[in-house]
Amino acid sequence: MAPGEEWTPRPGEPARATPIPRPAWLKITAPLAVAGIVAWPILAMLGLLGAVPAVTVVDVGIVTAALAYISIRRIKLDRALAERRADDPSADH
Repeated sequence: MAPGEEWTPRPGEPARATPIPRPAWLKITAPLAVAGIVAWPILAMLGLLGAVPAVTVVDVGIVTAALAYISIRRIKLDRALAERRADDPSADH
């Protein structure tokens, strides 16, 4: 593609994602949710062995689910707003 040439998707090809600026809190919560998703099964196994209290395993699971939920909701909202702006440049919200 030549410089200055606008990219258009071919039929059947998905459109490219529009870069969306993320708020600072989302840059923190999303990686924490991923870390919790990775750590939770390990904690659950350690909890079954009695090395980690069951309350800790449950707490990490709840916090991980909450962080993932709010992060995913915000990312979906940002994408929807970006798509709406791409379709209608005069839309402010």
